[in-house]
Amino acid sequence: LRPRVPLRSGAGKPKEITLRPKIKARTRRYLTIRGAATNDGNINNTAVNKNVAMTTTTVPTTAATNTTTTREEDALEEALKHAKGLVFDCDGTLLDTMPIYYESWSLACNDVGLTFPLSRFYAMAGRTVHDIFQTLIDEQKPNPPPPAPRPLTATYCETLKKKYHHDMERSGKLAGPVAPVVAIAKKYHNRLPLAVASSGWRNSVLSGLERVGILHLFDVVVTACDDEVKRPKPAPDIFLVAAARLGVDVRECVGFEDADLGMAAIRDAGDGYA
Repeated sequence: LRPRVPLRSGAGKPKEITLRPKIKARTRRYLTIRGAATNDGNINNTAVNKNVAMTTTTVPTTAATNTTTTREEDALEEALKHAKGLVFDCDGTLLDTMPIYYESWSLACNDVGLTFPLSRFYAMAGRTVHDIFQTLIDEQKPNPPPPAPRPLTATYCETLKKKYHHDMERSGKLAGPVAPVVAIAKKYHNRLPLAVASSGWRNSVLSGLERVGILHLFDVVVTACDDEVKRPKPAPDIFLVAAARLGVDVRECVGFEDADLGMAAIRDAGDGYA
């Protein structure tokens, strides 16, 4: 896959560049990374630019990699110079939640007879839990064993997943921060208004940000359950609401996402840079 990120180029059409190298993450995502040199001269894939690949794999440094990294850093820095606000997704962008989330998804799906492979999980990232379950149920029409209701409902599945998620957290499986993205939020705290725009459960988003000590960085936290958010990602609603609550024109915002559907939402919202 060849991820493309639109860059605003003056008053003309958004400029698209193809990002290289293509790194296959442990999570089977092909995503663009921002390399961070390690002591042995390698690049640590956990250092992320626009799209976030959660992995500890290292790849050799090459001239092409350095050129791409420099180009992306320069483009982001230029966008940040003109930004009036920053809007961050949470899961997979600020917090490394995706591997833990997939485990709770797998447990819940197994209980009700749904199939949800890892590749599909990442392809649907950004949509709400209820929306994803409803899609899986409509497609697969399972006949789950008791105590699951028949016909199976997305509400029951979401409650089951939430139980497994809380059990995992109580057992000590907790998501840490995505350091390079958090570093940007810390750098611009008190310099620009910052918002979180997440499809996750509001309590989980707030507690996760609080646990890693970064909730105070953000002026606004918007989640898909908020009344003003009529449609979930990939619709642009959540980013439009976040910009409005910040009091900033969305065209003067920079948006940060790890999921393709989230990137589509940012672009459709009209953010100056995604």
